[in-house]
Amino acid sequence: MKFIVILFSDENDFQKQKLFPSASGSQKSAFERSMEWAEALNVEGFQKEVKLLNGKGWTAGELLENLLQAAKAADADFIVYASSSCAFLDLPLSKKLIQDHVEYKAEYTFADGYPAGFAPEIIDCGAAAIMAQLCKGVSAEQAKKPVSKECLFDVIKGDVNSFEIESEISSEDYRLLRLDFICDSKLKALSSEAAAKKLAGLGKQGLLELDKEKIGEENVLAICEAAKNEPGVLAPLPAFYNIQIEGRLFSKNSFSPCEQKDQRMPYESFSALTKKIKDFSDDAVVSLSLFGEAALHPDFDKFLLLPLQEGLSVFVEIDGGLLPDFLQGNAYKNIKASLQEEAARKKIYFAVCLDAFSQETFSLFHSGDLQKAAAAIKELASVFPETYAQFVRVQKNESELEAFYRFWSEKNSPSNGKIIIQKYDFFCGLLPDVKSADLSPLVREPCWHLRRDMDIALDGSVLLCRDRFSEEKLGNAFESDLGDLWKKKEPLLTEHIQKKYCGLCGKCDEYYTFNF
Repeated sequence: MKFIVILFSDENDFQKQKLFPSASGSQKSAFERSMEWAEALNVEGFQKEVKLLNGKGWTAGELLENLLQAAKAADADFIVYASSSCAFLDLPLSKKLIQDHVEYKAEYTFADGYPAGFAPEIIDCGAAAIMAQLCKGVSAEQAKKPVSKECLFDVIKGDVNSFEIESEISSEDYRLLRLDFICDSKLKALSSEAAAKKLAGLGKQGLLELDKEKIGEENVLAICEAAKNEPGVLAPLPAFYNIQIEGRLFSKNSFSPCEQKDQRMPYESFSALTKKIKDFSDDAVVSLSLFGEAALHPDFDKFLLLPLQEGLSVFVEIDGGLLPDFLQGNAYKNIKASLQEEAARKKIYFAVCLDAFSQETFSLFHSGDLQKAAAAIKELASVFPETYAQFVRVQKNESELEAFYRFWSEKNSPSNGKIIIQKYDFFCGLLPDVKSADLSPLVREPCWHLRRDMDIALDGSVLLCRDRFSEEKLGNAFESDLGDLWKKKEPLLTEHIQKKYCGLCGKCDEYYTFNF
């Protein structure tokens, strides 16, 4: 039998950065490490060929077509596929996947429960041909999406019962930590580098070498155990910047603990801040909706468009009662006229706050007419595909949750089936606890908001976290280096890693919620 090892490169800059020490003392990149893995992946009784596919900007469908062509040209029986940005591809785990794939006559084999970047995917060539056909049928929408770590399995989901699938399951499930060692972004490259440094500090640098045939899964788990206790791995950079640009509110009940302020962030300050965000995080989502109705800002259109010019994404929460009037205003017209390309429009996320299925319940939270709000969502979603109908669960609206879900999750709903069901945040006891259900996990992990978010108030003050907004600030984002401010959160994150939850953190139940 013969297999072909195919490494896919999207030609990003981060895979070429020399971040990882080697046995020779030199530094190597994720690209070099993945190529060495491909060359070293030999299985007794099998022939092998190695190929690199460069596909910047490819869709999942284009990737599958090229995988199939390469496999046919090599006359291979199956494909061993991975990204050339993977820093920690593991030889023993990869060989185990190949052996299981052949022994159980599988069509698709993968590793489950491990962090991304440790193992390849194995695809039978016949299955790859079927997947290519699915891209023209039931998986057509998935086929149009950019290449990602989940894209091949997302295509299979179109007809998942038609495939023989095998998985190698980790003895410990690391999925909740969302560790990702595929160096295709600044955040993930720094996280991978921090993991390597942690191992070096523990005297376990040898675990990163390819010559570890006798270690097997123990090697992977050792890396995971070291990584999950390292702040530099869990939180190398902010991925979500939650910024207050407007002090006024619109809704009757905004679920906000802050009083209204007739104040707003100057555009010049936001412009300088946006550049700092780009320089520090490179890629991130910028929210304009911290403690205020962003669409009330007189320069809202400028605020929304500016992050897009820097290659960032934008998230906006907007009150359903305000939306109909907003769509008639100049700000929306300017945004719509400025964004002609669909790719740019997909980088804007609108969450329209409805919180109800009936007009009676809608009136408890918002002004205006629910039917007009629904019609406005349809108009907004026709222009901006990432438009979501949002429902915050509290005791007063819980009886309408099912009806809301059934209606808005349908593909023919005004939001095209896109919804957000959000838990209520009582801000560590500052607001009444009116949540309708306790969804907290049995085992508490380090707070996602400490790991992912930077919260910035109107005057540039950086909050320790959104729920601890009234406490001492970390500094000012307009005046200080963002990296220095981010580092100041590390002691609190370290406490969480050590299972210590001091102050308001002990009362918080937002630690398991996740923005982007």
